[in-house]
Amino acid sequence: METWLQRFEQAGVVGRLGLLAGGAVRLAATAADSAIDRAASIVVEAQSAFKKEMDPNVSDARILEETTDREG
Repeated sequence: METWLQRFEQAGVVGRLGLLAGGAVRLAATAADSAIDRAASIVVEAQSAFKKEMDPNVSDARILEETTDREG
């Protein structure tokens, strides 16, 4: 089986450009895939944390009393 480096050394100018372009596309696709996976895991973690904090026995916060604290 021929390695990428061997194919690169045997290729002409156009072939080398194609191999480099293919490598760049593969690298960009891997980076995009990693970014999408990370974003999806952040969404899942945030949704899970939000659902854990939801308690039907706790009502919404409300202001009981407003005061003005002025020093001076």
